[in-house]
Amino acid sequence: MSDTSSQDENKDSESSLEKTLERKEELEKIRDKSPVISFLWKAGVPNEGEKWPVEYVSGNVDLLGYTAGDFLSGDVVYADIVHPDDLNNLRESLNKQCDAGADFFDHRYRIILKSGEVRWVNERTYVLRDKAGKVAHYQGTIFDITEQKEKEQTLQEALKKKQLLEEIINNSSIMVFLWRNEQFWPADYASDNVSKLGYPVEDFVEGRIMYSDLIHPNDYEMVKDTLAEQCDSGSDYYYQEYRLITRDNKTLWVSEKTFILRDRDGNVTHFQGIVQDISKEKENEIALKQSLEIQDELLERKKALETIINHSPVVAFLWKAEPEDENELWPVEFVSDNINQFGYSVDEFLSGEILYGDIVNPLDLPYIQIELSDVVKEGGNVFVKEYRIKTKSGDERWVEEQTFIQRNDDGVATHYMGVIHDITERKETG
Repeated sequence: MSDTSSQDENKDSESSLEKTLERKEELEKIRDKSPVISFLWKAGVPNEGEKWPVEYVSGNVDLLGYTAGDFLSGDVVYADIVHPDDLNNLRESLNKQCDAGADFFDHRYRIILKSGEVRWVNERTYVLRDKAGKVAHYQGTIFDITEQKEKEQTLQEALKKKQLLEEIINNSSIMVFLWRNEQFWPADYASDNVSKLGYPVEDFVEGRIMYSDLIHPNDYEMVKDTLAEQCDSGSDYYYQEYRLITRDNKTLWVSEKTFILRDRDGNVTHFQGIVQDISKEKENEIALKQSLEIQDELLERKKALETIINHSPVVAFLWKAEPEDENELWPVEFVSDNINQFGYSVDEFLSGEILYGDIVNPLDLPYIQIELSDVVKEGGNVFVKEYRIKTKSGDERWVEEQTFIQRNDDGVATHYMGVIHDITERKETG
C-alpha cells in the first residue's frame, strides 16, 4: 500500500515538473519573439570602467545581429556595443545611482549592432547586491526606441523652426491674426507682437477685445463693406489700408492682407490676416512688408505660419554673420520656402551650394558689404537697403532688405535676421 502511494507521489511530482518545464519553455519562446531583450550582467569594480560581461542573454539578442554565444563566451562584453559617445555617461550615471542605493534605473543611449548600424535603446535594470550590500549583478532589459527618438528629433527640429519663424515675425512690423467669421471678428490667434497695440495676446484670443474695437470709427464701415464684397465675389485674398486706434489712443495706419478661408461647401469660416504698421510709409513713403504666420492646421481653424509667408512677396532669411570679413557673402542658415519665386530652392542655400552674396548684383555687392559693416561696427541693430539680385534664370530683380542684427553677450554680431521684398514693379514705375 505504501509502495503504491509512493509511486503515485513520484508520478505527480514528475508531472508537475514536466508542466513547469513546459511552461518555462513557452515563456522563453514568447520572450524570444518579443522586441525586449533580457540580460544578466556581472558587475565590475565601480568607477573603474565597468565592461559588463554577460552571464545570461535571451535568444532574441539576434535582433542586434549577435548570438547569445558571442556574449556568453566573453568574445563580446556589453560595453563593446554601447556607442563610444554614450559609454562614459552611462558608466557615470550607473555608478552614481548605485552609490545612492538605487534598486533600479532607466537609461536611454545608443548601441551599435553587429552590422554597424546605430540604434537607440531604453534600458530598465535592477541592481542585485550580495549579502554585504555590494553590487554583484545587473538584471535588465533593453528595448529599441530608435523610431521614437527619430520622431522626437523631428519634432524638436520643427519646434526650432517654428520658434525661429516666431522670432522673425515678432521682431518685425507685421502682426498676424486668425479671425472667426462672426460679428466684430473675434480672434482665434494673434502673434505676440500685437502687444504694440497696447493689448496682450490673451485679450484677443479670450475675447476681451474684438479686432473691430481697434478700427478707426471713420474706417470701420469701409473695412466691413470691403470684407463682405470680397467674400461675396469669391475672392481668396485681398489688400486694404485703414487706421487702428491703440490702447493709448495712438492712431496707426496699417496695410492688411486677408486670406478668406472657406469650408468644403464654400462657406466662409475664417479670415487670416497679416496686419502691417505702415504709419511711417504714409509719412515717409517707406514700406516695410513681411509675411509670417504661425498656425498648424487649416482644417482646425489655423493655418501654418509658413503658408502665409509662402503666399506673400516677402522672403525671410537668417544669415550667418562674419563681421571680421569685410567681403562676407552671408551663408544662409534659414530661408522660407517662397525663395522659389526667384527660382532657387531652400536646399541650395542651406547646403552652402549658394551663398546669399552669390545672387547679389556684383555692382551692388561692395556697397552692401561696406554699409552693413559700418552699421555693425557702429553698434547698430537694423540695416535697410535697396539693391538688385539675380534670379536663377538670370533675370534681375530689385529688392528691399530689412535686417535685424543679432549679437552675442559680448556685442559681437553673430547673425542677420531679416526679409527681402521684391520692389521691381515699384522701381520700374517710379
